[in-house]
Amino acid sequence: MSNKKIYPVLSAVRHDGTLYSPDNPENNQIELIEKEAKPLLKLKVIGEPKAEPSGDFVEASADSAVKLSDTLNQLSGKSGENQSENGNGDQNAALSPEERQQAILNAFPSLNAQTDMTKAGEPKVKSVEALLGFDVSADEVKAAWAEVQAKAAAVTSAGDNRSQTGNE
Repeated sequence: MSNKKIYPVLSAVRHDGTLYSPDNPENNQIELIEKEAKPLLKLKVIGEPKAEPSGDFVEASADSAVKLSDTLNQLSGKSGENQSENGNGDQNAALSPEERQQAILNAFPSLNAQTDMTKAGEPKVKSVEALLGFDVSADEVKAAWAEVQAKAAAVTSAGDNRSQTGNE
């Protein structure tokens, strides 16, 4: 098995088409390699890894994946067929504005810089919607992106300050 570790989910996140949430006892942990986990750890979407996965975890995950998929389809209004353009109404109504913002933030690390960003360097609304599985507004994406940019600037600034006081 590869170097995957199990991380507790602190905020809702969609990975490989599966929605993980701290409120869902069947999917409140996520198995990731370090490269996948690093941006989610920085955004505090997941916590530090708990333990190495065992074969039992893989079997349990496969069994619960079918149950989770059925539950998610019911929540989002799907019943095995493709959703209509506005078929996500139930899921939209189920999320608070804060949860929607967090879901959008969680989608950003999965975006492809070459195909999912505008020429101005902002996430494309349609790309975010494709990852989330529900409609979002341009204003929601811009607000979430501004939050990411502010955090990135703070991290960069903190790093610059450390390097200036470090080995000179």
